[in-house]
Amino acid sequence: MSKPIFIIRFPYIPDQDRERFEKHYQQIAEQLSDYHVLSLIDGKSERVEFECYNSPHTDIEFEEIKKMVLETLKVSQ
Repeated sequence: MSKPIFIIRFPYIPDQDRERFEKHYQQIAEQLSDYHVLSLIDGKSERVEFECYNSPHTDIEFEEIKKMVLETLKVSQ
């Protein structure tokens, strides 16, 4: 079975924050090694949003993953 895909959509990020964006992406990708993690900047989004495809996990587990990602983003700011 192939890995599920976890997508993180960030709102607009100014150029000076791109390095921090890359750092967040690397940390999250390491924590979610069972997933293909894709991170992108979405100028239409006003907040961080998540999508997940082909995951065997339940909605509750998905909510736990989202919470973990948001905590990682808070800690590393």
